Amino acid sequence: MEPDFFFLLPVIPALSSAVFKYYTEGPPKRSWDLKFHLTLALIKTNYRFMKLPVEQVQKIADKFTIKVPSNIIVKDVILDEEYKRKSITHLEKILKQYEDVLDEKWKKSNDGGLHGEWAHANKDDNVVLYLHGGAFRAGTSKNARTITFKLAELANSRVFTPSLRLAPQNQFPAALCDAIAAYLYLINPGPEAGFDPINPKKIVLSGDSSGGNLVFALLLFLRDAGLPLPVILFTNQSTTFSSHDTQSPWTDLTHSMPSMWTAELDKIDTLPSKLGFFDIGAPSPAWEEYLVATKALAEKIALKKPTIVSHPSFTEVPRFQLYCANEALAIPYVRQVHQPYLKNFVQVGGDERLRDETILTSYKAANPREYQLPSYATKNFEKSPFKNPTKVILEVYDDMPHGWHLLTFSEPSKIALERCSDFIKRVTSIEDNNISMIDLVKEDLVSPSISVSSSFIAMRINTNGEIRELNETDKDCLKWDKIGIVPKET
Repeated sequence: MEPDFFFLLPVIPALSSAVFKYYTEGPPKRSWDLKFHLTLALIKTNYRFMKLPVEQVQKIADKFTIKVPSNIIVKDVILDEEYKRKSITHLEKILKQYEDVLDEKWKKSNDGGLHGEWAHANKDDNVVLYLHGGAFRAGTSKNARTITFKLAELANSRVFTPSLRLAPQNQFPAALCDAIAAYLYLINPGPEAGFDPINPKKIVLSGDSSGGNLVFALLLFLRDAGLPLPVILFTNQSTTFSSHDTQSPWTDLTHSMPSMWTAELDKIDTLPSKLGFFDIGAPSPAWEEYLVATKALAEKIALKKPTIVSHPSFTEVPRFQLYCANEALAIPYVRQVHQPYLKNFVQVGGDERLRDETILTSYKAANPREYQLPSYATKNFEKSPFKNPTKVILEVYDDMPHGWHLLTFSEPSKIALERCSDFIKRVTSIEDNNISMIDLVKEDLVSPSISVSSSFIAMRINTNGEIRELNETDKDCLKWDKIGIVPKET
């Protein structure tokens, strides 16, 4: 099941020559074979189409898909507006303290409702709620199929993927609102859904890149709103622990970590080193609407003078995220790099720009008292009742750039998706609430040479699937003293 990238060749004539340039230069990593290298080269050169009008970018991205194989059954659905209305009601209560920095348009109804897609191979009891990536500005359930079909097959899961609202037309918390609506649809479906309520113990949240961000945001929100959490393993006086798996989650929208700006990754990673990753693109109706909305929100913020936790660096640069205003960057449902309270199974490439924030997020979740930077976030931590360590499994894949999971023909992708699927099957089969996630996986999924604590497992995995301890340089980011400070681009 390989994605059809080549539909883009006639859209941008320069693509074929750009790919040829990569071909003549050769792979930047010895472990990459030619097919892996050229496919990544095509993905990288495809980012030229980000200069097109944003509406056109979204339409082109929607064509990034794969055909439905014979072993997968797919069903399209449109969720009743009731789920979104309930989601809005919950969100309004939680986000009231942040309303001065939010564009209120997120509360408006979708055109045509919230679309989603069910996929399954063998219909098991467990369900994966998959939140697609796309930097919040592109993507649908159909172009997430590269991963969702594999999870359906390998984890014997039913996979539900909603097509989330996209920025800049719909800014934070529109996508989160849709994710909440999708979860409410699973645990409390109406009669039109055609299935019984799904036990949260049988639900695992999964997502990649910006979808990984939304997985964290959804879990934090469900906890804060007092809603049932997926895969409840055990509880104590501080929190309820939940399980999810993410692939290269984008948790630091301030772009503050060193790997984001490492020059040697320019020829390796698919993401550019740029605040916000991509500009809005050529002028268009959406572009004009965005400018009007941005100006109105800036005037609202100047008038209200909100006192939410932030950092001076947020406003020392022009707005750079289409997803939210700079003043909203410290909202925990936007940027989760310092949120310590949820179980994680996290995979990240050893040569991608999101590596450092993923490593830091994982270490902090397992050791929340040890990693409390930046100082402006420490205030929140001191007031928080959620200070206990949680369980984390971190896998860093040698030589892998952002998005390597999509290259399902490659051995590293196969290894990563098989390990994701094995995790899903294990956590949804737990009957004893006293069983630790770490104990559940350490014997079969981890090499005996890896050190294992009661709350944390971290490992490097090479392109052949061999496991070892993290590199010492992987931990350099834990000492970084500019965490959460927006850098000034040079």
